[in-house]
Amino acid sequence: MIKELLRQYKSILEEIKELNTEIERLENKKIKQEMDKVKGSNAEFPYQPRSFTIEGYNIIEEEQSFKRILIKKTILHERKEKCEDLKLQIEEFINTIPDSLTRRVFRYRYIDNLSWQTIAMRIGKVHESYPRKEIHDKYLNNL
Repeated sequence: MIKELLRQYKSILEEIKELNTEIERLENKKIKQEMDKVKGSNAEFPYQPRSFTIEGYNIIEEEQSFKRILIKKTILHERKEKCEDLKLQIEEFINTIPDSLTRRVFRYRYIDNLSWQTIAMRIGKVHESYPRKEIHDKYLNNL
């Protein structure tokens, strides 16, 4: 279970960003104003034909649109909460690792999204396979 969560961590972060963008877009959606021209005449004699411009918005359509937006925002907020919960689970797992070096390797790899080579240099090793095989994989296999 935790291996699958760790594998998804980067995607979870991206999904949270996408959901925030979509929620913000829905919140900033403006009411669509409609305009039209109609023909009529002067109210008094001489009854000359004229064009009038009318504008407003379709109340029924806007109410339906508002309901759909509200439902969609609710769904997006629920998905965001699930992603935030998964993110928190991963961070709690990393926080519970008793060994400092192992905890650092997991933090560098998943939270900071660093490459194995960069992680190896940060912990003072030359070869990238050391943090991956000797620390990361060994810890996960012992769970």
